[in-house]
Amino acid sequence: MKIKTSQARAGQMLVQDVFSMTNQPIVNKNTRLNSEHLRVLTRFQIDEIDVLNESSYGMNTTQRVKDPLSNRSDATTSEEQIQIHKPGKDDLTFPALYMQTVKRYKQLFTNWQSGSPVDMLEVRQSVLPVLEMGSTVPKEILLLHHYATSADYMYHHSIAVGILSTFLAKKLNFSSGDCIQIGLAGVLSDCGMAKVQPTLLKKSGSLTTAEYDEVKKHTIQGYNMLKKIPSIKEGVLLGVLQHHERTDGSGYPLKVKGNKLHPFSKILAVADVYLAMTAERPYRSKQSPFKVLEMMMKDQFGKFDHQVMQAMLAGLSTLSVGSRVRLTNYDIGEIVFIEESQPTRPMIKLEESGDIIALKNRNDLFIEELLS
Repeated sequence: MKIKTSQARAGQMLVQDVFSMTNQPIVNKNTRLNSEHLRVLTRFQIDEIDVLNESSYGMNTTQRVKDPLSNRSDATTSEEQIQIHKPGKDDLTFPALYMQTVKRYKQLFTNWQSGSPVDMLEVRQSVLPVLEMGSTVPKEILLLHHYATSADYMYHHSIAVGILSTFLAKKLNFSSGDCIQIGLAGVLSDCGMAKVQPTLLKKSGSLTTAEYDEVKKHTIQGYNMLKKIPSIKEGVLLGVLQHHERTDGSGYPLKVKGNKLHPFSKILAVADVYLAMTAERPYRSKQSPFKVLEMMMKDQFGKFDHQVMQAMLAGLSTLSVGSRVRLTNYDIGEIVFIEESQPTRPMIKLEESGDIIALKNRNDLFIEELLS
């Protein structure tokens, strides 16, 4: 929706680039506005901007179905009945649905901090619609890092891990029931953070060794929070417990490795690291998804399951000849050739100059965003 810049407030998200007297945007679309952005818009005398309308919630087409997670004999009837989202013309766009879900998850997390137990029925009803919608559109996953702010990183991260984990599970041909379980495991992977001192969660500087050791306990804390819930399956529990483990045994909390890791946890580990590396943090600006994919393939080799990494590379490198992309230096161009061995490093014809550049020869440049 279009609003006067004078009415804009920190926290709103741009849905269109904002230009002034230059060819490059002064503020990019999908940016969550802060006080500095608002000052820039004022200085450049921008009268009107287009922001995401998060005021309404259009999930009004629902269907009651049996939850694939609840196939244990001890699950209650109410837990077997959940609402599954069926997209319709009156529904919100994915970004709006995503932001609504993050807000709801933040409320749930605050309740857990206060000592409330995890209500799985409530969790499922809150997150399954966005898991289903988000996991079907790779381009939306590539934009997730734009939506989060460093202040609310943890809540965004949990929902994003659920979305990407569901997507990867589908790419790896897991059953529909397992895809839902894996997505829920992703959402709940950091629920144990509710038992970590709040001051550590809000700390902007580096953690001390003792503080980091305290934070690392969240995997066990999360496992303990969930293990007594009748409808929770072992895969979800182990996914939460093991999502910081690595295939070479270098992770935590138990240094489990290789085939001893549950398949769910191998997916969660990849999703967790990818999203952490792309997101804005107090100590680092957000990074290009394509840059992170390259870093994970090269620098993290041997730490993650090879099949999961290949599924993510194939699933998110949704580039094709003719696609328009924005580079990290803000140049826009069209992909003219893709080497199968380097799918994130195509040849690009720049719109402004007409020059053709080969990204494989430009280590200083990455694709920032897929435009079309």
